[in-house]
Amino acid sequence: MWSIIASLTALLSAGIRPRTPLAKAIVVVLVAKLVGIAAIKTLMFPDPAKPPADAVAVARVIGVSTPMR
Repeated sequence: MWSIIASLTALLSAGIRPRTPLAKAIVVVLVAKLVGIAAIKTLMFPDPAKPPADAVAVARVIGVSTPMR
């Protein structure tokens, strides 16, 4: 149990204070990606409510299917 906690502590400390230039660059890229994903989510989906999609709306968009003869 203590070895798992020690491993997680080492992982978090490596992410917070990277030691090598490569590790620092990786942390910067991951943070930039996280910020980008959050911005895209905010801009594309600002309203948390789901749009209504009942059977009538779906039939209007797709159209009524007719059997081929």
